[in-house]
Amino acid sequence: MLPYLFLLGAMIGSALNNIVSAAFTRRNVNRANISGIYNILVTSSAALYWLVLYLSDFSFDPKVLVYSLIYGVFYTMAFLGLFMALACGSVSLTAFVKQLSLIAVAFWGFFFWDTPLSVTTIIGMVLIVAALYLCFKPDKAHHGERVSLKWVIFSLMLLVGNAGCSITQKYQQKLFDAQHGNMFMFFGVLISVFVSLIMYLRGKKCRLRDISKVSLVFPILGGISSGFLNLFILLLINSTMSESIIFPGIAVGGLIFTTIYSLAVYREELYPRQWAGLGVGALALVFLNL
Repeated sequence: MLPYLFLLGAMIGSALNNIVSAAFTRRNVNRANISGIYNILVTSSAALYWLVLYLSDFSFDPKVLVYSLIYGVFYTMAFLGLFMALACGSVSLTAFVKQLSLIAVAFWGFFFWDTPLSVTTIIGMVLIVAALYLCFKPDKAHHGERVSLKWVIFSLMLLVGNAGCSITQKYQQKLFDAQHGNMFMFFGVLISVFVSLIMYLRGKKCRLRDISKVSLVFPILGGISSGFLNLFILLLINSTMSESIIFPGIAVGGLIFTTIYSLAVYREELYPRQWAGLGVGALALVFLNL
């Protein structure tokens, strides 16, 4: 029962990441180049979150720093890939690739972690890919968009980087007997803070005083929710739950919670295919748990 509570927490953490990002953007809709400030605040808040956990349960093993560095490299790949893919391609297709990266982690488990593979698991995985496609497929107004080689390259960076973060978490916890998780995450996220700062200094800047003061709470909440999401992932990969449930579950569950919030708060309307996608996603979770 406890692993399913962890999975629910991870789903909510994933959804909160999307929700606070959207809220920040909506409050600063007429301000340009706000992503740099947002990323610095998010990563700094996440680093402070992990610092508190790390100091409350201090441990140190220099070998763990190697995995923190690898995590930081993958995070940077994901961050740059997402940023550049959104700049030169479809937002919907880029979001699809981001969610698909969690499915890639499950496939890695089948090949390298001896994750059990059953007929119902295969059906569930296929249904999840179909659900994500239905939800993120561009509408008719965007059918003219062309997929460029640049977008493909940056999307592959996003997919490999995002999947690599979760895979590195699993290996670190597995090789160190579920120890030093807080240390691993703190130093890994700290690298992302420096990367965000460098990108901000090198790019077009938006000053902090130009940001809506009310909206500054959202990136802080984004960093905290990111911390909770990754904490639940660490707990899940050390539990008895299969990776074939964990990562696809986070992908679809986070999407469902985000959609429910958007419908209730922003009164957004969904296309029929998106409703179908949510239904297929819920059905996929049933198959994964059989």
